[in-house]
Amino acid sequence: MRAVVVILTLGALSCGGDGVVSQPPPTSAPTLTALQSSIFTPRCAVPGCHVAPGAQQGMDLSAGHFYANTVNVAVVELAGFKRVVPNDAANSYLFMKVTADPRITGEQMPFGGPYLSAAETAAIQQWIDAGALDN
Repeated sequence: MRAVVVILTLGALSCGGDGVVSQPPPTSAPTLTALQSSIFTPRCAVPGCHVAPGAQQGMDLSAGHFYANTVNVAVVELAGFKRVVPNDAANSYLFMKVTADPRITGEQMPFGGPYLSAAETAAIQQWIDAGALDN
């Protein structure tokens, strides 16, 4: 009787393929280059905001300057945070500022709005959580 149960169990397990559960491939995170051209340059690196000379908080977010001014760089306005912490969007001050996290100091960014869309903030989150690569 045990042999029959084992055979039936093995037979049932073999139905439907090789036993490997297929999952959709992971979506790739956006590149910094894509975020720079679609969000940071047109929305943040504008005169009077985050572009030299006189970049607010000393944070120049223009192309060629963004990475060095954000990734693993301490926040000026709130001690204990970094602007971008690779693999940790939830504790990256830049992400906190664009999502109006209650831990921020000052205003949600971009200052005065219009604020970033859910898709834009999700793209920033994906880039940070994927390691905040300089790509």
